Amino acid sequence: MKVVGYTLQGQFNDTYMFRDNSLLAKCEGCGYRLDFSPTNPQYILRKGKEDFSATYDGQRIVTRAFKDFCEENRYKGVVFRNFENDPDHFHFIVIPEVKFDAPRRKTRFENLCPQCGNYESIVGAKPAYLLIGQAMEDGFYRTDLIFATGNEKHPVLLVGMETKSKLEAANLKGLEFAPAYGME
Repeated sequence: MKVVGYTLQGQFNDTYMFRDNSLLAKCEGCGYRLDFSPTNPQYILRKGKEDFSATYDGQRIVTRAFKDFCEENRYKGVVFRNFENDPDHFHFIVIPEVKFDAPRRKTRFENLCPQCGNYESIVGAKPAYLLIGQAMEDGFYRTDLIFATGNEKHPVLLVGMETKSKLEAANLKGLEFAPAYGME
């Protein structure tokens, strides 16, 4: 196996993007939400000193310093959604997808909903195995699969090797990296 990039993670910040899931569109069959990157404009991160963290329902929250870093480096395919009452934090969404190698990783897909096509659980994201044979370019990526259970499902975020080095040099807080492996 060869390293082609890194996963990007952060600690949980003890919040939910949507504490009340009744505000989200849900499948009539399984009852789980249909959009796994929703933004709650009323969200507020009341505590936390990390530049990168995650809500319990799988959403990434970043600070203005993280946003500025991405804008200074002109990264494409990243979205920063505002919160009405918290101008210092943003909902961080990554658009470019990389295919995850579920068979090689032995990822488990549990309880497929025939109505919406989502699984109740997708388990086995770490270590990340990707269907690419070369190093990822400088930038941010997400897996094409979402992992976890129920309404907490979310993609694995990935960065290129150069991106990881730049993030480390920027001294942003709360960033955790692990190798992502490609095909030989």
